[in-house]
Amino acid sequence: GEGSWGRRPALSGMLSRAVPGALRATTRAVSGRAAPVSKFSTLAVANRIPAALVSRNALSARNLRWLSVVGGDGSDSDFAPKKKEAPAPSGDRAVQDEIKDMVTQRKVVLFMKGTPDFPMCGFSNRAVQILDHHKTTYGAFNVLEDPEVREGIKQYSAWPTIPQLYVDSEFVGGCDIMMEMHESGELSKLLQEAGATRE
Repeated sequence: GEGSWGRRPALSGMLSRAVPGALRATTRAVSGRAAPVSKFSTLAVANRIPAALVSRNALSARNLRWLSVVGGDGSDSDFAPKKKEAPAPSGDRAVQDEIKDMVTQRKVVLFMKGTPDFPMCGFSNRAVQILDHHKTTYGAFNVLEDPEVREGIKQYSAWPTIPQLYVDSEFVGGCDIMMEMHESGELSKLLQEAGATRE
């Protein structure tokens, strides 16, 4: 069809002209016909090179190889993988007690990345969509704003990922479990029994 795919072959052709021979193997694959796969993907290269830099003979095959290397020799240390570290706990704060208070104050609580109006990850977005589909009244906590709660909720539930759903102070699960329960009808029943849905 048209839309964004309709423009891909033109971009592919432009890159093939800019780098003669380097991308020909992938040009036909982008336009929908079978072709051998080269080690450079036209789409991947197009996403890494600003349009202003793409001009006839602007790039050499050597430069393409350099652009495709991330974290190798010659790469800036800002792009090297970083190890996540748990925040240092503050001595006066009882995070587990705070979390317990949060999950008991409302019938339904979602710990998520972002807010219901602006989710910051696909799983949190899906969790919000599921709850909104059931017309659920719930409280949401953005774990990105509080690293101690972000780590503390994982310990509280013994569940390693976010989002996390609590109904009547009980941990229900993450996004995948919510989706399974939604599809089976269990989530609707659970939310109605908790009195957390609005008609």
